[in-house]
Amino acid sequence: MLFETIGLALALTAAPAVLADAPRPPPSAGPVEDSSSLLTRAREIQQRVERLRGQRLSKPLRMGVKAKPEITRFIQERLAAEYGPAKVAAEGQMLKLVGLLPPALDYGAFLTKLLTEQVAGFYDHTRHELHIADWIPSAMQDPVLAHEIFHAVQDQEWGGGKLIDSKKFSHDAVLAHAALLEGDATIVMLLYALSDADGNAPDLPTASIAMVAMTIPLQMNSPDYPVMSSAPDYLKQSLIFPYQQGLMFLVGLRQAGWTFADFRKLYADPPSSTEQILHPERYAPNRDIPSEVTVAPRPGFSRPWDGTAGELHLKQLLLTGLPLDRATNAAAGWDGDFTALEVEGDRAVVLTTITWDTAVDAAEFAAAARDAHAARKGGPTVTFEVATAGSVTYAAWSEDAALARETVAALPARSKVVPR
Repeated sequence: MLFETIGLALALTAAPAVLADAPRPPPSAGPVEDSSSLLTRAREIQQRVERLRGQRLSKPLRMGVKAKPEITRFIQERLAAEYGPAKVAAEGQMLKLVGLLPPALDYGAFLTKLLTEQVAGFYDHTRHELHIADWIPSAMQDPVLAHEIFHAVQDQEWGGGKLIDSKKFSHDAVLAHAALLEGDATIVMLLYALSDADGNAPDLPTASIAMVAMTIPLQMNSPDYPVMSSAPDYLKQSLIFPYQQGLMFLVGLRQAGWTFADFRKLYADPPSSTEQILHPERYAPNRDIPSEVTVAPRPGFSRPWDGTAGELHLKQLLLTGLPLDRATNAAAGWDGDFTALEVEGDRAVVLTTITWDTAVDAAEFAAAARDAHAARKGGPTVTFEVATAGSVTYAAWSEDAALARETVAALPARSKVVPR
């Protein structure tokens, strides 16, 4: 949930190889280039990328070559700047209480290890600078550079970097915006692989884009990446989502008649929820704007984490104990939520008020959530309470059973839903 705001190019460099029906090179395969050669190549690739999407950078792109220790420091600095240790710890506590992370996991340390392993380069939207990883084999550098240089176009020309500001947007909106940024940059990477030296590329069929999207979990979860392979499923899916579902969102728009040139309109009017990413038809042609949900603070309790969790989060929560089809269907009627971790001393509770499209959707989710909680591996040590009133669901998770019950009982009076 934290890493969407960092803006890294992850280990997705097999996508052009998929189009060419070629094997993916492991991350250690092949020679690497010196810094001077990499910078020269990056300038050449920039010109092709600008032609591919008909958008030139209006200012010179700052760029430099970075070693892995430098990138590790960058990841740690970005997590600290964007969130701070307290919010990282709070998010870990929240995810553990609802069953999405194992209790013993050091969340912040694991995220740093995971992102360091997966990163293949990055564009820093806070400093407007491209950083090139010096350990990536030559055969993998070109698509990575095309992907990251397009992030510079998105940021500097279309305001894309502002869309992943966690201080301005909810978690769910940031993840939806990240899907737009990463999906579009991955399409540019695919077009680059098919283009000639002048940046002219043949049409890229939606079937080919969808095929690449389906391979992404395998690419990011291969034995070449042991940290990713060992990651809890929630972290895997959150990391994969912007790339895979971002591509599928754009495939949906293409099937609705959008052109690649039309995609630039998305930056001025981006998808606002993971619901719209998962269901492109709810972005266009018929916009499904989430309802606004708020929950008044509980006296005596602090709130170290709160915000909109979104459909993807609820789907992943249900997947901890349910098959894919039931989890997907039970989360699909989401229309807005407010989720928070509330703490008083040693007592902690995760609460959520969720509004649904219909009362049937609300009841379906409540039943699915009960079954998913009952199926938690090793047996739940956390009490889960849920209640439904019409099209709204109230739920709480806590190691203090009385606190969970009290929270759910009080949520209807504390909650406010404003339909949009």
